[in-house]
Amino acid sequence: MNTSPAAARPVVPVLKRRLRALTHLAVVTSFAVLLAAITIWQRASTGEPEFKPEPVFATLRARAEEVATIRVETKAQAFNITRTAQGAWVLPDKSGYRADFNSVRRTILSLVDLQLVERRTARADWHERLGLGLPKKGGSGTLVTLKDGKGEVLATLITGASVEGASAGGRQALYVRRPEQNQTFVARGTLDIESEQARWLDQTFIDLARDRVKTAAMKPFKGRPYSVTRAKPEDENFVLVEAIPPGRVLRSEAEPNGIGNALLGMSFDDVQPLSKVDFAGAAQAAFATFDGLSLSLSLIEKERDFWITITAAADPSLKPPTPPGVTSSKLKPDVAKEAKEINALVAGWAYKIPRYKGTLLTAPLEDLLKPVGAPPAGPTVDSN
Repeated sequence: MNTSPAAARPVVPVLKRRLRALTHLAVVTSFAVLLAAITIWQRASTGEPEFKPEPVFATLRARAEEVATIRVETKAQAFNITRTAQGAWVLPDKSGYRADFNSVRRTILSLVDLQLVERRTARADWHERLGLGLPKKGGSGTLVTLKDGKGEVLATLITGASVEGASAGGRQALYVRRPEQNQTFVARGTLDIESEQARWLDQTFIDLARDRVKTAAMKPFKGRPYSVTRAKPEDENFVLVEAIPPGRVLRSEAEPNGIGNALLGMSFDDVQPLSKVDFAGAAQAAFATFDGLSLSLSLIEKERDFWITITAAADPSLKPPTPPGVTSSKLKPDVAKEAKEINALVAGWAYKIPRYKGTLLTAPLEDLLKPVGAPPAGPTVDSN
């Protein structure tokens, strides 16, 4: 083997060339980093944003009044909210039941005001991470589309997850993208698309003030009928009308109040045409007010859901005076008109009500009682 100094000499120039190349590369890299830093500093010093905010839909404000259909699509369901020729908003999949106008207006205006504030990834494989997967392909995004009366698309957008730490000035930040594009953005506004169809229903319903109700007469699924009443609107407690069976007493003095106040804060979770719900064997509940309004309810329990129908009537001759010392009252001056309005609202419909309300409105008399001398057993039926 040749180990002389002459054999190693050619290596030295090669090492020198490599060192010079690395030095040049380091200089170029440092210069590029310096330029980038200067650019960032200049942008920060001049206040120039990296992405200039812009409306998501530049022409929607001018055409907002033309919106005739809102379509909402998720991987779980898809539905429309449409405007009729008479200008009313309804839910076609709910047999044309009234939609909540405030929800409609809020949705349209929030899309008008929504702004893009930051560009994010254009990688399609990241869409689902941001909650922007296309619903019809099983993605977790919510697709909202606005159309005019001719079916022309005025706006369409997939909305996704909230962007943590990007909300500002009371306006939330969320990921969005247009369905035909991979590019994603951060948008800021007040947009909150309700993906549950039942949440779009107009929740206008029975609203009885507590001081109006005089009597509630119950005919539950089991047990004998009974009723509770009170003499004056200002009376705090209802009393049981029927005699209590021997050996039994009320669980508490306030026990009948749950029955008398059962319609307070009444709401519903879903609605169907009356023709689609069988009310054979229904329980009955009837409420009468001091000012002459009567409400008759039929109730059934189906698969642990309670459904009701309502009919209103009026006795205009009942106009009790305002109690002494009371300057205002919740009693209605025109119960005949009120009964007519209620019937126009609820006639032909069956309503699914919260389970606790259905349980209250069908409670047998025994649920209000306990054996003489026994402590109260479990919660009372008093809803207040």
